[in-house]
Amino acid sequence: MQIFVQPTGRRIVPFDDPPGEVLIANRPLRAWQAEMIRDAGLERVERLEPPCVVIPDTLFTTGGVLRRLVEGAGGRNAVLVLAESRFGKSTTFVQPDVEAVDGGWRFDAVRFESGGDEAPQPVVVDPEEKVVELPVAPAFGADEPARIALARHPVLTVHHWVHILWANQAAGALEVRRGAWWKGVLRVIWAFLRCRSFNRWRILGKLNTVGRKCDIHPTATVEGSTLGDGVTVGPYARVLFSRVGDGATVMAGAHVEACTIGEGATVAQMTTLRASVLYPESFSGQTVMQASVLGRRTLLTTASWSIDLNFEREIRVPLDGELHSTGARMLGSAFGHGSRVGAGVFLASGRAIPNGAFLMRDPRQVIAKVPLEAGERPLVNDGGRLVPLDP
Repeated sequence: MQIFVQPTGRRIVPFDDPPGEVLIANRPLRAWQAEMIRDAGLERVERLEPPCVVIPDTLFTTGGVLRRLVEGAGGRNAVLVLAESRFGKSTTFVQPDVEAVDGGWRFDAVRFESGGDEAPQPVVVDPEEKVVELPVAPAFGADEPARIALARHPVLTVHHWVHILWANQAAGALEVRRGAWWKGVLRVIWAFLRCRSFNRWRILGKLNTVGRKCDIHPTATVEGSTLGDGVTVGPYARVLFSRVGDGATVMAGAHVEACTIGEGATVAQMTTLRASVLYPESFSGQTVMQASVLGRRTLLTTASWSIDLNFEREIRVPLDGELHSTGARMLGSAFGHGSRVGAGVFLASGRAIPNGAFLMRDPRQVIAKVPLEAGERPLVNDGGRLVPLDP
């Protein structure tokens, strides 16, 4: 059976990258697509000639999903429907070709073309998810715990930088769940035998994949993570459920949780990163950042913040000239390739900084002129000048 990857012409803002260049678990989307096509036993062709599977160049999924589409089509026109699921509820936002239907979400661009003129029949695919519940502090006003779906068969199209976040999270879950269950059990047993403890954190510390020539300080904690070759993890740093690319550095006291860190990237000392993606050679300074994407060679310096919470409503992001809800009240920002952010810059949630941009604090907020004598009265900043506070 043949498959045609249909070009969309989409460029992912703010990076201006075509979908195939988007990095998911430090691999370009085109590499994931080549793998899923191979796993499905399909042959890629350069022209659409029915009978043929048709997918957009934005699609992130598995070979199992494509096989089920072909089997469900039975030689007739068909379109993929992602079954009702927590995964779908979390990831189908900001996708132009996705429509909510009875029983799930219809992906019009993922289809089987028979060459006939019959109306396409829906082929419903179950993502086979496992839902994990995480507690939410009452102060956030949540009535129930947060629910995260770990899908064995994710279906997601990448049109926006928020999809880079969601696809990387889905890839982490896919890595955990794609193998046979008994292999996972054997791996846990082997970890238990090595640590000789029933403590779950000790066992988790043995469930890492560590590359060659890594430098991990004895006081550092690495749990449930994958480290590439030549990774450095400094004193008292923690890496949890994350993927760290070749040559990357996690400096002293930094915390990296559920993140993808690109090759040669640096997480500065005392930084906290959660559910974020750092492209290769980016630098995250001493800050706290959640659900954000740093582009290639981006520099985020000390005490710069991407505000990541909206108490009032779901955060919206622009796509194709319109604002779209992300379905989330917690979301950071995206920083384009080569952008630089100076100290003390605050950025509202859901924003995207263009490639090459340089952001800095208003100079009037920085004390530049200091009197030779301070005296006993308190001093304040007045447009960059340090002056006595009025009585």
